[in-house]
Amino acid sequence: MGKSIILLKNETIPHDPYREKFKEKSIDVHFLPLLTHNPINHAEIIGFLTGDMFLKEYKAFIITSQRCIESLDTVLSMIDDKDTLNQILQKPAYTVGPATYDVLSALGFRNIKGGMNAGNGSILSDLIMSDELFKDGNKKILFLTGEIRKDIIPKKLKSAGFDLKELVAYRTQVRGDVVLRYTKLYNQLVSNDNEKWVVFFSPQGTEYITQHLINNKPDFKIASIGPTTEEYLRNLDIQPNVVSGKPNASSLLESISKA
Repeated sequence: MGKSIILLKNETIPHDPYREKFKEKSIDVHFLPLLTHNPINHAEIIGFLTGDMFLKEYKAFIITSQRCIESLDTVLSMIDDKDTLNQILQKPAYTVGPATYDVLSALGFRNIKGGMNAGNGSILSDLIMSDELFKDGNKKILFLTGEIRKDIIPKKLKSAGFDLKELVAYRTQVRGDVVLRYTKLYNQLVSNDNEKWVVFFSPQGTEYITQHLINNKPDFKIASIGPTTEEYLRNLDIQPNVVSGKPNASSLLESISKA
């Protein structure tokens, strides 16, 4: 039996690892974005990144979100001075997960830390705190983040004496047409014989879609990325059929294939 999968996320541009991985198995993939991400503060970020304080005093920067990297890509494209751009790209960059690692590498960053070795913000913070880079006592580090972010990284680093500066690179808003678009997509898929799945990546932005699923009980299986999202769904009495052990396409595909 074939499979049709609705991924509750924005499709990563230009290459989405979930689309590519599922395409290998001829799985029908549909993206249903729950959020809009709007870049902000470009002038402020450019001014800081190209200034002497960042270039000469800051040891590294942290960037953990795909949307933040997309905003950074836009910022870097606006920097004309090649020497300055090269200095920025040589800064150590700490990130979470393999996907953001790969995108940063594609942008030209040469010293990327974390990635597959840091599956969440807490692990990344521990990695930063133990890094020999900061043993000289200079603990200045930049955190490029979204307007809404978790407190784990700032709390852990500040408690360890790090001089953490945050710059907000994008604003996230929940889309109001989620249920309308989901219903349209559901009606397209419900008539085919494929096994149907809805995949939750995060609790963020799911208020409308979870309420709709509670009220309508679709004949779709539910997949969750990670234990935090699983707990969130179970608290709403939505029982995931599978939980992907790792936040990547290969792990999700394996979990769904075994279900």
